[in-house]
Amino acid sequence: MQRVIIFAALALIFVTVGTLAIAAETPSTPQISTTEMAQAEAEKTASEAHDALFTESKFPSATTCGTCHPKQFEEWAVSQHSYSQLSPAYMALQNFINIQVNGTNGDFCIRCHNQVGMAQGESTQISNLERQATSREGITCIVCHRVEHMYNKASGRFAVVEGDLLAPVFGPTGNEELQRVLADDKYRVVTKPDEVGRKIHTKVTKFAAISTSTFCATCHDVTLLNGFRLEEAFSEYRGSPAAKEGTTCQDCHMGKIQGIPSGYDFGPAAVVGGEPTKDRKLTNHIFAGPDYSLLPPGIFPHNAEAQKLATLTDWLTFNVAAGWGTDEFEDDVAEDFKFPAAWEAIDDRYDAREIIEYQLRRLEYMRGKRLEVLRNGYGLGDIVTESISADSIKFKVRVENLTKGHNVPTGFTGERLVWLRVTVTDSDGKVVFLSGDTDPNGDVRDNESSYVHAGEMPLDDQLFSLQSRFLVQSVRGGERERTVTIPYSTTALPFLRPTRLSLILTGESTVERNHRKGIETGGERWAKYVIDGSALTGKGPYKAKVEMLAQMFPINLINTIQVVGFDYGISPRAAADAVVAGREVLWQRQVVFDVK
Repeated sequence: MQRVIIFAALALIFVTVGTLAIAAETPSTPQISTTEMAQAEAEKTASEAHDALFTESKFPSATTCGTCHPKQFEEWAVSQHSYSQLSPAYMALQNFINIQVNGTNGDFCIRCHNQVGMAQGESTQISNLERQATSREGITCIVCHRVEHMYNKASGRFAVVEGDLLAPVFGPTGNEELQRVLADDKYRVVTKPDEVGRKIHTKVTKFAAISTSTFCATCHDVTLLNGFRLEEAFSEYRGSPAAKEGTTCQDCHMGKIQGIPSGYDFGPAAVVGGEPTKDRKLTNHIFAGPDYSLLPPGIFPHNAEAQKLATLTDWLTFNVAAGWGTDEFEDDVAEDFKFPAAWEAIDDRYDAREIIEYQLRRLEYMRGKRLEVLRNGYGLGDIVTESISADSIKFKVRVENLTKGHNVPTGFTGERLVWLRVTVTDSDGKVVFLSGDTDPNGDVRDNESSYVHAGEMPLDDQLFSLQSRFLVQSVRGGERERTVTIPYSTTALPFLRPTRLSLILTGESTVERNHRKGIETGGERWAKYVIDGSALTGKGPYKAKVEMLAQMFPINLINTIQVVGFDYGISPRAAADAVVAGREVLWQRQVVFDVK
């Protein structure tokens, strides 16, 4: 219920933003006739349709694939892969980095998030509202199934094989079942461009590499051109117990249960014209992880019916929080109430509401999968009391990495926030100790909290957090923490330059590094706490509640990158509120200290 309210509140914010954006597009030259405006709109619509058709002839969209692969589409459509390009936080971060380094980062970030857009020559900076539909799909079907070579660690720089729907795709099993389908009249398919009927790809080329962990390394091991190792998920995996046992990334992240080897589903890989193909091993394409959507539910998850009903801009103006499309609202709405043009018809509002309710159910399901993968990665172990007296209470808490495949956190560790919140109360319920609480912005009280910087809140000197720290070298020596990994430059204009030095010995950049605080596979860390006797009230026993929390990134990141603005017109405050609302408690334990 809480998340329904969150998305409804976000939608209300977007209503105002979306309306302003539409108003800004209204021509300010009244001499243009209605006929001319209609003609211009028709030409624009025709141009967009032509562009979409041209793109589809080279890069078929996931919606097209979903016609015969509904299971895979439904899983992918709510996944982090499908959110990769839509994310307003990622877009702002990418644009911020390029501004800071005068554009020299180029397409380094977006080429992993949006291969199709980059292959088409789209700008790295434009809004997703302006991108072609397949481009907005980010890591879409063809990004994996139209790759014909093994690229290993390429930081996203690889070629997607172009071709229309009839062109070959690449998969783990080869062509045998597809040949049977093409030869069987009950599937009613056509295989030539000029034929009318249900078109499908005409060949599956066996590409065994797609089932290996090395295939994932192409985007999940990121080294900047100056040698900085930004993400090392695959490098961690290569030396892990999972790799030694022959467990692949896919075994943990595409199986029945997210985050552990759990076997695979079994069933038809496709349903063609209502007829299923033969049963086979099925991988799960939901790819749950620590991220969650900051967008209104009309836009994400991907939904073919939502795309047919309205544009992304139109969905930004649909007021979920006000109850549009519900009997409670529609029965009492004033006759002169002004709706956006896209939602003037009551039937459209009811149709939109039905889509929204379905979307919210999908998001809640994805939340469960996100918790599943996180809880399979992080463990909250024993709470050990070291000493108890009227002078102090000392105790420690064990935090464990439950995975065999990589560190936790992994990937973009400098922005992954997993921490402990410890609350100790006396017998009257008064709080005598608190660590891991957050400031009014939603940040823990660490060095990056603006409230700590301002002296309005004290530094949490007993905070236990697994967030790694990005450190950069200043021009006069020494290091400094940075929210975003951009090193200081000795020139007036900073540039991201290729390193001139060999990295064989150091293994990473000489101007910046990642001070990693995560936990290695099978490892553990102990969080140690001391409650000074001056804080004790003498009203024992004292009860400690220990919670492990996860948040996809800290709010101070939003504070840093907000100067470039957020896509869809979302405000920094709205983005921050949505990030905090998605925070999860992974585990919770209690212990009693009986002070006599």
